[in-house]
Amino acid sequence: MYQDRTLWQVAGQLLVAFLFLGTGIVNASTKFAQHLDRMRALGVPLARLLLIAGLAMQLAGGLLLALDWHRSLGAAILIVFTVVATAIFHQYWKVDEPLRRHLHVSFIFSNCGIVGALLLLI
Repeated sequence: MYQDRTLWQVAGQLLVAFLFLGTGIVNASTKFAQHLDRMRALGVPLARLLLIAGLAMQLAGGLLLALDWHRSLGAAILIVFTVVATAIFHQYWKVDEPLRRHLHVSFIFSNCGIVGALLLLI
């Protein structure tokens, strides 16, 4: 586990894993209904199934990274999750209020950085 990795690389990998594990646990426990309602309001087909699949991806990918077991697979799963979740939840072009639109654009940029970190782990 974590062979041929510097302390900084291990720390970075664990922080990325913690991001997905922590948000996955919160999303599965206290935010599930809220996310489901938002997905339904956005017209996402099979919203409950897609949400459960997304949570499974979040937790499985985060766990693979944290354990450094099939790290590339875990990072790839999290890239797919991040891209799909961004496409679903951050449709800034549908938002009229300038501040909310700006927040959605900012989340897209942040998620691009997260995908970049995941690509470095592959």
